[in-house]
Amino acid sequence: EDVVFDVGCGDGRVLIQMASRSVVPAESDTARDFSSRSCAADGETTAGQRQQDHHYCRQFVGIEISEERAAEARRNVQAARETEEVPSHVQIDIICANALDTEAIDYSRATVIFLYLVPRGLRLIRPIVWPEVGAGGGAGGADASEGSGRLRNGDGKVTRRIITYMSPFEGVDHQRKECCEVDHQSGAAW
Repeated sequence: EDVVFDVGCGDGRVLIQMASRSVVPAESDTARDFSSRSCAADGETTAGQRQQDHHYCRQFVGIEISEERAAEARRNVQAARETEEVPSHVQIDIICANALDTEAIDYSRATVIFLYLVPRGLRLIRPIVWPEVGAGGGAGGADASEGSGRLRNGDGKVTRRIITYMSPFEGVDHQRKECCEVDHQSGAAW
């Protein structure tokens, strides 16, 4: 039941890519072929890799400050729906707002946050999306020892995962994950 936020979603391509990998839990691995999206080093895809290549997330939220880019993202999401690249069970909303405006954006719903920001942007948004232990914000405490930007509630349950692309949060240990091929950039490995 993850809710994925893409902060600075631009034209929506990352949202569309993530949403295209969403399957209904009842679908089997053979119902959709994910092998072309594998990151296997030898070019072979195992069932375990296919399992990791898709997910059951149904809610995605893109946040974009530019009205023009937000409109472009909405058009791209609609086009992806029309070509059935985005499954019908997936909801994608685009919010045109400054990502730092907590009155316009309710981050409390986010269980996964994708941040494609330069270090300065990460410094500005960190207190909002990753409050320090005991700092409030309703998201629970930061667990830097876990290493991947995970927030935990009082019972130790992970309540939010934060994924940064391009730059990690400064001064925080992180897990480095690599090799996620994307259709719109041949040869790229995010």
